[in-house]
Amino acid sequence: MLNKKVNEPLSDDAIVEKFNSYLKERGKRRTPERYEILNHVLAFRKQFTVDDLKQTMDNGHFRVSQATLYYTMDLLVEADILRRLSTGTNAVAFERVDNVRHIHLLCQECGKVKLVKDQNFMAYMNALRFPAFTASYYNLTVYGICNDCARRIKRLQREAKKATNQ
Repeated sequence: MLNKKVNEPLSDDAIVEKFNSYLKERGKRRTPERYEILNHVLAFRKQFTVDDLKQTMDNGHFRVSQATLYYTMDLLVEADILRRLSTGTNAVAFERVDNVRHIHLLCQECGKVKLVKDQNFMAYMNALRFPAFTASYYNLTVYGICNDCARRIKRLQREAKKATNQ
């Protein structure tokens, strides 16, 4: 059975406190930049990349270096606040650890990720029991082609067919 505490989202205040405790326990500096990055991270309700985060921070007129962003993202992953996700493209996406009750639909053409919730699938996963193993979360990614890319590919095929018939 999946660990219930993973399925219960933490409040933003609880996440800030968790990060604060993590930094303090490991003797890491608790800088304003790290907390500002965390505040911007908490504003994302779905997956995001470091580029998305950088753009949001720049738009909010808070500038930090790429190195600071990447290092802080590593700290947030180590602190079990964020999880790294492979998107099938060169980009790495992040999402909150407590945001695990969904399925990722990943377009192999454009790399866009859509999140869907399937109550039947979640009930099935929560009912599973594994001998000598306690699951804490699951991550399901379904690979395919999104509707936008499928329409674009179909249009390009029609145009190519039309061009060869003329």
